[in-house]
Amino acid sequence: MQPARGTKSQDIVATIATVAVHAVVIAFLLLNLNITDSLHPVQNEVESIAAEVVDEAAIRAELERQAQEERRRQREQMERQARLAQAEREAEAQRQAEIRRQREEAARREAAEQAKREAAEEAKREAAQEAKRQAAEEAKREAAQEAKRQAAEEAKREAAQEAKRQAAEEAKREAAQEAKRQAAEEAKREAAQEAKRQAAEEAKRKVAEEAKRQAAADAKRQAAAQEAKQAAEEAKRKAAEEAKRKAEADAAAEAKRKAEEARKAEETRKAEEARKIAEEAKRKAAEESKRKAEEEAKRQAEEARKLAQELAAQETAKRYAESVIGSYVEQRWNPIAASQGGLVCLLRITVTASGQVTNVQIVKGSGDNLFDNSALAAAHRASPLPMPADPAVAEALRPTFILRFRPK
Repeated sequence: MQPARGTKSQDIVATIATVAVHAVVIAFLLLNLNITDSLHPVQNEVESIAAEVVDEAAIRAELERQAQEERRRQREQMERQARLAQAEREAEAQRQAEIRRQREEAARREAAEQAKREAAEEAKREAAQEAKRQAAEEAKREAAQEAKRQAAEEAKREAAQEAKRQAAEEAKREAAQEAKRQAAEEAKREAAQEAKRQAAEEAKRKVAEEAKRQAAADAKRQAAAQEAKQAAEEAKRKAAEEAKRKAEADAAAEAKRKAEEARKAEETRKAEEARKIAEEAKRKAAEESKRKAEEEAKRQAEEARKLAQELAAQETAKRYAESVIGSYVEQRWNPIAASQGGLVCLLRITVTASGQVTNVQIVKGSGDNLFDNSALAAAHRASPLPMPADPAVAEALRPTFILRFRPK
């Protein structure tokens, strides 16, 4: 934007200077015409004073002399006008040369700034790609760590839940055993109270029987027989109760032992299941990590393959530009006799998909401006350029490529 504004200002200044030069020339011509007109009457007036005796030959000679003088003045005036016009043309040529020089300088500055911007953009793209790659690796590491942490937390949570459930079951079993023990103790107390009550009743009965025995011998014998029978039955009943209590105690102990064995077996089974679940989670995490690693390796391999293809296409494009496009541009080059041989310059050529040249810039000059300008002109005259048939190679030449111009 600034070079364009400077060029516009220079054009305005040059236009003003041209108008001023034309005004000076016109004023000078008008001044000469006024001076000539003012001198003529004086000369005519002086020459019009004639003698009384007029020689016709002298008159003709004088008229011829005056005509020659007029022609001489007109010739001098034309020469002055020609010199002024030549000076004006030279000033205009110098102005145009200065404008061209300024435009070329602006174009060179624009080319340098464009190259600088492209280099900065390339560095920015590379930095962005590197940051993207590092971010992807960091995300991958964080995902692996997160999966590992979640698997560990899941296993820990399942183990805590299992321990909590086992503790609840253990408390439940202990509560049941405690209730069973209390029930057994309650039954034992009730049996003791029943035995005591029966003993009191037995003593009371014995007192009554003794009174009866004293009353009647037969009643005594019958009571004794009845007592003996009842004592036998009581002993038998007590023995049966004792056997039953012992059997119940043995059954309870056996049930407790079996319950303990079942609990231990259940704990072993649950521990084995927890171990299997943890191993399965570990296996799945390893398989997931392996799958992600394989996908990452596959992606990196694909990126490497694409990079190799791009590098190969760029190398092919470089050879194509040097061999085919370089020769094609050299055929449109007009050799300059004033330039020395062996000159080389680097051109940055911007092309479309059809090969149309939209811009040509000098990346590195040869040191000879005539040769560099002729190379620029040859590149423009060569449009459209012969593009390669391979789409990848053609894509590598777009939008710009560097051509090493060194005509043979």
